Amino acid sequence: MRAPFKRDVQALASHTFDVLVIGGGIYGLTTACDAAQRGLSVALVERNDFGSGTSFNHLRTIHGGLRYLQTLDIARARESIRERRTLAHIAPWAVRPVRFVLPLRWSLTRGPLAMRAGFLLDALVARDRNEGLAATHRLPAGRVIGADAARRSYPELEGVHLTAAAVWYDYVTTDADRLTLSWALAAADAGATLANYVDAEELTVSEGRVTGAIVADRQSHNRVRIEARTVVNATGAAVNRLLHRYDADVSVPLLQAMNLVTTRPAPAAAIGGRSTSGRNLFVVPWQGRALFGTWESASTCPPDALGVDPDALAAFIAELNQAFPAFRLTRDDVSLVHRGVVPARVGSDGNLSLDGRELVFEHRLEGLTGVVSVAGTKYTTARAFADFAESVTPGILGADRVRATESALVGALTSGGEPRG
Repeated sequence: MRAPFKRDVQALASHTFDVLVIGGGIYGLTTACDAAQRGLSVALVERNDFGSGTSFNHLRTIHGGLRYLQTLDIARARESIRERRTLAHIAPWAVRPVRFVLPLRWSLTRGPLAMRAGFLLDALVARDRNEGLAATHRLPAGRVIGADAARRSYPELEGVHLTAAAVWYDYVTTDADRLTLSWALAAADAGATLANYVDAEELTVSEGRVTGAIVADRQSHNRVRIEARTVVNATGAAVNRLLHRYDADVSVPLLQAMNLVTTRPAPAAAIGGRSTSGRNLFVVPWQGRALFGTWESASTCPPDALGVDPDALAAFIAELNQAFPAFRLTRDDVSLVHRGVVPARVGSDGNLSLDGRELVFEHRLEGLTGVVSVAGTKYTTARAFADFAESVTPGILGADRVRATESALVGALTSGGEPRG
């Protein structure tokens, strides 16, 4: 077993790094890990705990992109399928297969016939979904069952109008926080220098090029200058905080997303539902409890909107009781509110929704080179998104870049099949 890495803020000033990653959420950590495994010298700073922001506040599902097949977005579905399988291979201790059940009504695009067609397409697109996986982590094909069979098998569907139900399998993370931390451990194993409770105060700029950052150690209150050839701004909702003084802000609307951990016992399967507002919701079994999500605010919010609005919470519970009347959920059932501020997309009807795309911003048009900003909402594909390092580090990687092998990731993330750290 490898020794855990030590927090050494002074080491950040020891030399010029190839890449400085600001932000230790899932996107920042996978970026640092990927870059370090390519042979680059990497530093990463995080102002709080690793993975303590939006990366902590998610529904704990690792999904294979079945919903993308509704719009025939095969590329995104394939990416999700590949990354779902990869996580099950490199960190089997962190995920487990869970049955998902979605009640269906008669509909041309969302009804039983459409879902049967979707499962046929999924069988083709996801034909290699179990390749190389242990029997414990192989996922059966999806299917459509009748209404009577669905009600008999899933009492959580009591009071829900349905003509059939779609049944498929995805993964739920058994210990999402340790999985996130494993990316930090893997990055350190590959040679990256990481430090949490270090606040990036400002970028350093010379003749329009970012050369690093000034950071403050929140424990010693010392300020340190980090030199880097490329800076990756992976600060999530705070993406504009370091860019504002250089007029390089990115125009990304933000919304607040919310999930509820409850004291209710976990259902045997993850159950889907649809509220009268049209929101798709799920109740997911997680650590013996029922976890409900995901609710999004109807209007944009500031990046620091981390509090729980009682009216928003009440509205969320009301929608959950529309979608899942059998639960009769109350405020007293809620033990923890997971929330985060995430990028949003404005639809043609003017309504906001989670932006499922990963976003990359280069700032050359604003006259600022040497820095790239990234933002995303999908935990499942964060590892694949980190593969963009070649395009954001011009002149560093060279022509002989070699991708880290999966076996190296297995060694970095696990020891004897158990999480480290």
